[in-house]
Parts: sequence; C-alpha cells; structure tokens
Amino acid sequence: MRTCHEIEGFPVYSERTSCYLGTISDICFSLTGDCLGFILAQKRFLHHHHALLRACDISCILDDRILASVSSGQLLPLPKPCFTYEQMKMKLVKSQEGDILGMLEDVYFCLDRGIIVAYELSDGFFSDLAGSKRQIQKADSLVEVRKDEIVLNG
Repeated sequence: MRTCHEIEGFPVYSERTSCYLGTISDICFSLTGDCLGFILAQKRFLHHHHALLRACDISCILDDRILASVSSGQLLPLPKPCFTYEQMKMKLVKSQEGDILGMLEDVYFCLDRGIIVAYELSDGFFSDLAGSKRQIQKADSLVEVRKDEIVLNG
C-alpha cells in the first residue's frame, strides 16, 4: 500500500531497456475510485508531454524509482473521464448526507488490486500540529469530485 504523496516525483524506467520514461507528476483515478495509473511528465524539445502509465504495467516500486514493463511507445494518452490526486488534495470532504469529514491530505492506494484503500483527512492546521489526522476506509461506492469539495458516497 502506498500514498499519492510519497510517489510524486519518482523517476520511471523501462525494466527491459533501462530507458528513462518520465517522472511521476500525478496519479489518475477512475470515477469509481479505481487506480488507473500514474501520469508521467516527459520533457520534450519545447514542451512537457503527459502520458499514462497503467497500474498493471508497473513491475516494481523501489525506494527511489519505479520500474515498468513497457517502453516509451507503449504509454497511453490521458483518459478523459478521470480525476487526479492534484484535483482532490486539500479539498473539503463531505459525506453524502452533507456532514463535513475534513480536508483531504492524502490517498492510500493498492496497486496490486488497483483501488483506493483509504483517505487521510485533516481537521485543520491546529489539529495537524497536535498530530491528529484520521483515515477513512474507502467505501465501495462512487467518489464525486466537485469544484470545491469531494463527496464520499456510502
């Protein structure tokens, strides 16, 4: 089990060719909360290109890098109906009934199963100073990411 925050910035290399594929810039989730994979930032001649490294194409996550079972030409374009960790972090999290649960700090995911396992929530700055963060285990239902908030259904 990993968190989104700890994976950001990891370099990704092809396991077969040892070629550098890019750097993890974000994590992509489906609208149902499945982990689709990592968004890779690839430096091109005049711009940055972003591609999707599917979760099933990851061979190994080491302490300082990620090894993938694909080459650069096998990376996919970003899917349209998805949301990213960058879109979700530091947003207000509410229950389906409208109860405020906290601010989203991090997302725990399991690549083996390809799902979000839990959400780490904060009650604010002073609670963080006291070391008070909570985890909410993921429900099997949808997650709705709105402009200013996240609604956990279920």
